[in-house]
Amino acid sequence: MTAITVHDELINRFIRYPGAIASRLRIVRLRLLGVRIGRRCWIRRIHVPRNPWDILIADGVALDDYVVLLTTGSRANAPRLVIEGGSYVNRFTMFDASESIEMGRNCLVGPFCYITDHDHGIDAARSIAEQPLVSSPVRIGSRVWIGAGVMILKGVTIGNDAVIGAGAVVTRPVRSGEKVAGVPAQPLGLRVTANTARRTDR
Repeated sequence: MTAITVHDELINRFIRYPGAIASRLRIVRLRLLGVRIGRRCWIRRIHVPRNPWDILIADGVALDDYVVLLTTGSRANAPRLVIEGGSYVNRFTMFDASESIEMGRNCLVGPFCYITDHDHGIDAARSIAEQPLVSSPVRIGSRVWIGAGVMILKGVTIGNDAVIGAGAVVTRPVRSGEKVAGVPAQPLGLRVTANTARRTDR
């Protein structure tokens, strides 16, 4: 390692050190409020507006600045919002759960995404604001990549290893390994693994 590289690494560690302390203090505060947080998590300046007991964050999760974890409704026996181990959520992304949102392990979520399990009733006889929420659980598998600015709406299931293109609005199920993009999101094909490519070449 060169002297310049060592110098740069020391500077980066010096920059990160206060953030690491702040992250630990945030985790302590959130745990005291009732959020279930695993080990080795990295929590930036996130926002939990209400119902902290409805949230489960597993080991090794990283939540970047201004991520919003919003849950509504009376206290339930199980958490409404679950983010499994090793997943990373980028800045300004919002989870909005009234029934259940679950995201699997080792997912990557881009900035400015919105993931919700509900919307409003639209009965013409009453104003929308007066109508109850209509909800359906959202399930996101493991190792899913969700690009910047994606919206995932109620009732959607996304299989393992799927890729959601930036700006997509997902209103239908996404198969394991499937790539989708667009408004509404449409299939672009399946991801090709090295093993799949070798079989295709034969």
